[in-house]
Amino acid sequence: MRFDWLLFTMAAVSINGVEVTFERIEQLSGFDILHSTLRVRKYNATTTVLNGSLVSLFAFNNSHKISTIAFHSSLGNQQFNFHPVKLPSAPACISRDMLYDEYGQYFSNVYNLPEKHVCPIVPQEVTVLDKVFPSGAVPAFMPPGLWKAFVILSQHDIELSRFAILCKVTGYFG
Repeated sequence: MRFDWLLFTMAAVSINGVEVTFERIEQLSGFDILHSTLRVRKYNATTTVLNGSLVSLFAFNNSHKISTIAFHSSLGNQQFNFHPVKLPSAPACISRDMLYDEYGQYFSNVYNLPEKHVCPIVPQEVTVLDKVFPSGAVPAFMPPGLWKAFVILSQHDIELSRFAILCKVTGYFG
């Protein structure tokens, strides 16, 4: 079953022309709000996957906002420049529903996600098992290099939690 999925993923990457791999994920702040054991590990010689869990320690509602900030390093040497590409900032429940609408087909190997259209989002544990980065979710115009994205949870413009996600984009044929 996993081999069939891997072949499908490789075919999708070939069509899209962009391959994205996880490099690292880390929680930078907000350990009293969210608890993360998410880690990037080698699955085989050529594939990295995301594994672990994310536990919310209290309920989130639309007074909480989720935003992103993206940075790009064209040489992959950790010299990042701000990049205007990002997911729109939105209240937590609306962000969750938007993710379901836009990227729901990429939620395989992610378990116990909060239900769509239910607000507040109750405390729970989301588990990720051997999740390959869904390269099909990335627009073909994304330039190659190293990308860093901050995902920020805030309430009333006060930052509560921050995560950093590093990914490598290769195979751009545009």
